[in-house]
This record gives sequence, structure tokens and C-alpha cells, in this order.
Amino acid sequence: MRKVKHTELERLIEICYERKVALYVWGAVGIGKSDTIKQASKALAKKLKLEFSDIDIQDGKFGFVDVRISQLDPSDLRGLPTFHDGQTKWLPPSWLPSNPKGKGIIFFDELNLAPPSIQAAAYQLILDRRIGDYKLPEGWVIVAAGNRAEDNPKVFELPAPLLNRFIHAELQVPGVEDWTNWALLNGIDSRIISFLNVRPSMLFKFDLRNKDKSFPTPRSWEFVSKLIKDETDDELIGMCVASAVGEGCAAEFEGFCKLSRKIDIDKIFKNPASVSEIKEIDLKYNLTSIVAEKYKQDKKLLPKVFAICEHLDPEFAVLQIRYARAANPEKWLSDVQKEPRWTDFMKKYGKYL
Repeated sequence: MRKVKHTELERLIEICYERKVALYVWGAVGIGKSDTIKQASKALAKKLKLEFSDIDIQDGKFGFVDVRISQLDPSDLRGLPTFHDGQTKWLPPSWLPSNPKGKGIIFFDELNLAPPSIQAAAYQLILDRRIGDYKLPEGWVIVAAGNRAEDNPKVFELPAPLLNRFIHAELQVPGVEDWTNWALLNGIDSRIISFLNVRPSMLFKFDLRNKDKSFPTPRSWEFVSKLIKDETDDELIGMCVASAVGEGCAAEFEGFCKLSRKIDIDKIFKNPASVSEIKEIDLKYNLTSIVAEKYKQDKKLLPKVFAICEHLDPEFAVLQIRYARAANPEKWLSDVQKEPRWTDFMKKYGKYL
């Protein structure tokens, strides 16, 4: 099976939508299968100049129907029988689109958690785009997803006839560089981004033999970001991080954050050249996180941020400016164009931004 990156999966979904081919996305726990499929749907809506909606799917918007198929009964797919004019007819469920001119994606999540009876009910809809009296409108396509057997022993093996109704791709666990690109665009706490760039092995650690209920995945680190946003209390942060990613990761994250106490940030803002005194990699990543938080609180510090970057190694200078851009996306271009150091910075590092 072909393994794809998140950006490649978005492109594959676009192709499958245009060709009206059903796609099954396999992948490990918590790596963003569902989010990527939804994001691809939003991109398709934008490309088609339609409003995206995951609530109202019947009125000309680009609809996204997220169906946890493992929670359904067979009748929930085919609908309920009614008797009319001497014939039995089936009333399709309300989540199936009825507008013949509508467009969108039906997302069958956790398909391989569904028992065989539910899978069998989905056969006809997936391949023939119809079930009973119901026909799926031409503008809709089906995408399904599920964990791999090695990630979840409770999954049901999909029978060959159902497998053959899809094309298949496996979503890769993202590398830290790709995840960082996503994290910067989605407001993930800068302390987490810096920590995972120092300890990339902590981004994803899943083992069925591990008895700890919490473990690190891109999804659980996103939870951490929500929990510790704007928090400075060490004890509270430690509790939140351990609850989301486990005690081991939490201990390392706490240790990393405590390194920030070695950095005199006021001294650095007064004398940006003093950052050259910082030699340890961990401290350099910590510095970028601290500067990012300061800039987020006070956008007038942008000239100081650029001055600090002049004394950072290239990779840290680029990360620092990426942090700043993520902290001020709406006014970033207008603000940096007023900054004299911006032109020189772009000449040096523009291709990395």
C-alpha cells in the first residue's frame, strides 16, 4: 500500500473527488486522518467557490458528512421501510444528501470498527453509489478511514469485496518538520513546537504493550496546547501535559521548559547581540519560544525580534520569524514591510519561509 504525507493525501482526495472514486485512508492512532480529510474538503469547497458546511448539506453548499459507521445499524444506512401504493419503499436517512445538484464528501470514519453486518450494508453505496431506492448525487464522493490492525486489535478485517470497492493509501506519521509547518499555522503553543524540535521522537510514541492510558501523538499534543495556552504555573502545566501524553513525556517537557529560567530575556531584548552567548541547542530552542511569546504580547517588539535574529544560527532565525508570522498573520505583511531588516532577511532566508 502506498504511504503518503498529509499534503499528498489532500491532493489524492481532490483527485478522487474529481474522478468520483471511493478512497480508504489507513493510518496510526492520532496522526490526523480525520482532520486532513476535512481540511481537504474545505480546500475543495474553496476551489469550487462554494461555502463549506458540515451541518447543512442540502442547499448548494459543499457538504461534509462525518458518519461514525461503527455506531450504526444496517437500517441506518438503507433507511426505514414504508408501504405506499401497494409497494414497499425505503426512506433514506437524513444524513444522506438528497439535492441532485449538491456536492460534497461522505466520510465513513472507523469503517473497520463496524461489524460485518454494517460493512455489508455499505457495499452497494460505496461501489454503485446507491442503496435500495436511494441514489447518491453525482457531486458527492465517499471517503473512509480506519486504524491499521496493528494499532487496534478490536478492528474487523474488511472482506475482499469491500476492500476492492476502494482505492487505498496509508497516511504516514508526520515528521517533526512537516508537523511544525502545520503547528505554526494552527496556533500550537510555541513551547511545544520548540520541545518537539529538540525531541522529535516524542511527537509520536504508540505501543499496544504500553499500559499507560496517555501517550504522545500529534492529536494529544494538540490537546496539550489547548490545556497550557497562556499558562505559566509549573505544577498545573505538568499535570495537564501528563494527562495528555503520559508521565514520561511530561517529565521531559517540564525539564525543557525549566531551562528558560537560564535565559535573561530582558537582557537579550536590551542587547540582542548577547544571544550569541547561548551555545546549547535546547536553550536556543527555548529562546525562540520565549521571544515568540513576548512578541505575541507586544507587536511593537518586531524590530527587536529581527535584531535578535541577526545573531542566531540560520535555522533558529528562520524558526523565530516563522513564530512571529504565526503570531500576527493578519497584519504580518504590512508590519514587516515597515521593518528595514526585512529585505536583508528575505535575501538570506526567503526560500526557507
